[in-house]
Amino acid sequence: MRAVAGSWLALVFAAGRLMAAPGLPVPAVWREHHVSFDYMGRTSRYSCDGLSDKVRAMLIDLGARRDLHISAIGCPQFGRPGGGDSLNPRLSVVFAAPALPGVTGTPSQAGKLAPVQARFEPFTIAPDAFRDMSVGDCELVEEFAQQILPLFTIRGVKKDITCVPYQLSGSSYFLRGEILRALPGG
Repeated sequence: MRAVAGSWLALVFAAGRLMAAPGLPVPAVWREHHVSFDYMGRTSRYSCDGLSDKVRAMLIDLGARRDLHISAIGCPQFGRPGGGDSLNPRLSVVFAAPALPGVTGTPSQAGKLAPVQARFEPFTIAPDAFRDMSVGDCELVEEFAQQILPLFTIRGVKKDITCVPYQLSGSSYFLRGEILRALPGG
């Protein structure tokens, strides 16, 4: 009996080291998340389509599956040119991201958790002209970091976010850490 318990304990510790090693493939599952994303920023105003596009880009950049769904709420002209402005737009976001097996959540497909091979990879969210992210997006990134980022399987996250309402000077954001991403073909 002791041998079985000792073997089981050794297996648990070995699995923990495997999960902690950066870059090594690990078995994962696609986990579906449903979130109501509330944007309360004051410095930058977005059309509902613009806000949807920014959130979609961040989700995909962080490794969410591309079949995600975003619907704007509180936008009187959603779907029309310009997407309709709203002072505090809300998005209904449904996306799937890799998660370690055994983590609670909603299966990405009815009745099952689709398996996928994944690994922890570094991520950064910072002002970047190529990603259409500027200092003006500070409050959006701050809300995203509070409401959506914790739904991903992440570790070692460092947040340096300072947003000054109604002005760009003095605002800055830089997030980095490791995130579980599906391997290509996964």
